[in-house]
Amino acid sequence: MTTTPELTDTEIAIKDLVVHELNARAGSPETYEADDIASLAASIATLGLLNPLIVQKTGKVWGVIAGGRRRAALVHLVNDKDAKEWTMRTKVRCRSLPDDTAAVTAITVAENVTQKAMDPLDEFEAFARMMDTGGHDPDGIAKMFGVERRRVVDRLRFGRVHPDIRAAARARDITLDAMKAFADHPDQAVQKDVFDAMQGSYMQAWTIKDKLRNRGVKMGDAIARLVAEEYRAADGDIVADLIEEDSILTDETLVEKLLLEKLAAHAEAERERLGFAWSEARRDMSWQDLQEFGRVYPGSVDPVGDAAERCEAIANRLAELDEARDAEDCPDIDALEDEYEALNEEYESLTMGFGADDLARAGVIAYWERGEIATVAGLIRPEDRQDRKPPAAGGEGGVSTGGATGEPDADGDDALVLPESLKMDLKTEQAAVIGSALASDPDLAHDLLLFKTIADLLGRTGGCVSYSFGVTASIADRPHGKPEDVDGRAAETLAELFGGLDLTWWADDKSMPERFEAFRAVDPAMKSRIVAVALADAVKPTGFGYSEGLMAQVARQLVPDLRAVWRPTGGAFFGRLKKSVLLGIIARDLRQPEEAARLASEKKTAIVDFLERLFAAPFATLTPEQREAVETWCPPGMTIDAPRVHHGWSGENRLRGMAEEDAEPMEDESLPEEGTFEDADEMEVEDA
Repeated sequence: MTTTPELTDTEIAIKDLVVHELNARAGSPETYEADDIASLAASIATLGLLNPLIVQKTGKVWGVIAGGRRRAALVHLVNDKDAKEWTMRTKVRCRSLPDDTAAVTAITVAENVTQKAMDPLDEFEAFARMMDTGGHDPDGIAKMFGVERRRVVDRLRFGRVHPDIRAAARARDITLDAMKAFADHPDQAVQKDVFDAMQGSYMQAWTIKDKLRNRGVKMGDAIARLVAEEYRAADGDIVADLIEEDSILTDETLVEKLLLEKLAAHAEAERERLGFAWSEARRDMSWQDLQEFGRVYPGSVDPVGDAAERCEAIANRLAELDEARDAEDCPDIDALEDEYEALNEEYESLTMGFGADDLARAGVIAYWERGEIATVAGLIRPEDRQDRKPPAAGGEGGVSTGGATGEPDADGDDALVLPESLKMDLKTEQAAVIGSALASDPDLAHDLLLFKTIADLLGRTGGCVSYSFGVTASIADRPHGKPEDVDGRAAETLAELFGGLDLTWWADDKSMPERFEAFRAVDPAMKSRIVAVALADAVKPTGFGYSEGLMAQVARQLVPDLRAVWRPTGGAFFGRLKKSVLLGIIARDLRQPEEAARLASEKKTAIVDFLERLFAAPFATLTPEQREAVETWCPPGMTIDAPRVHHGWSGENRLRGMAEEDAEPMEDESLPEEGTFEDADEMEVEDA
């Protein structure tokens, strides 16, 4: 039986401390390299070594039996140039053990087994007490524990959730994530109001956040940032948060009033700059609203006086820049390009403008759209409209799209031919969109999973959720050249669906059998939702060839209108095409030859930016035909065509010929002969 050892208080230099070979963590050196060692070091630097190290003499040094992470933190302080008072000769408090192996083992096991992490709620409330009664601020607490200020502030906010809500979380009536969601709003009265209103229903984080989102305007929102100064000047009520951008402007009526004033001022400034007759501000502006208005467009004007002289000077300088850019030893091509672009813009401003009649009756409308002020200039009010239309497509200054019929030459510079890398990236984006849609349709996902599993087993096409019964599930590999630039809506949808799942059955303290039994008890509807979201990441990039008839059929059901949930972006798509191809898309596919003509003299970056904005939110001034073209245009490789039937292994054959090692595929006269598939490179080789 191990007796209580006698410990002797002593002080030992850091250089003489090593990890004892019998330390329970001696075989896991990565424990002493964890990211939180820096946090522990910061705490020791501020508060000192609260607990002495338990050591035993081993030769000329002392082995640390209990306190290996504290020793690692002390070494971290020695190596920290800012902690100048700490050196390898600095002595720290220790308690030494006699030469008793049984006692050493008992102490090191007790040190590591009996420790229990602080309950998150206790931690949240402790941080709040440090700030409220201890005189600490977020910066001081962050320095004390060696963590980022944002992390400290977040925990302080959680500690300030309404006491009744914290009590519900402590009693496990709501999840910890649900309690955290209430911290999105700093007003405890609003938190409690929403909490009471949701009694009797299952509280999920995303639904709580959605309800809180309609209780005021966050300081970090674009509208609040725009009107914050005027809102404060008008003594509007603000519920302050520890993070300023999360504070709430509670007087939404005042916010809307100030927004309209900002819009009106912006519209008037544009009217004055352009010389129009009137200006107007609107909270929102739809495409249908704009159909009531007429529209005038700038045209060519003959500059006179100083403007004419300036145009001549610009033309001469542009000619000089052309020669300089073509020279082999051009010193600074980027600077010349910038000057060339600036002069082109100035020349256009001097030679393009509105006629006097148009200026006398047209105006400007400013409205709020997608988090910023948008303007439409050159509008004619309904009562002032005449039969005036934009220049006809293909008129003077238009861009030729090739051929007498206006159709592009198949071999022309503007033909839409995609690089192979872009084709593969489009397939990756397509897979993400289909996966997101699959996660949104639990019934179809559930049926697909069961059907695929059964079909693989009966048809001998399957490969293993558990290796013990031979079914494999894995996340699909989706490489992409520009992942940060793709349309993020599919990922946002999937993240929102994931946030709405009940995953309490997958608790860290449960074994896998316990998780399985808890999962079986989950509500069937929730279970289907979990299956659907889990399947989302299993969809692979594919060309939907002959071997993918099933997924092609499923994809067309899930995403009947791909453009409703996906759009090409500047970074991931348009920026990877030639300028001439982009102009061809605008003039031909999007039915905007005038815009293509205007953009022909611009840099490629300006054209990419135009297309990025156009596809993000089709301009309100587009004609119905142009708007339809923008909303439906899809590059080759992204469309989901009708499935091409390819009868593979037969489940019926499998059941009839269980004893046969190799089942033959069913005959089908509609199939091409071996080696004649047009897209054989898209077919997956299946393990027969």
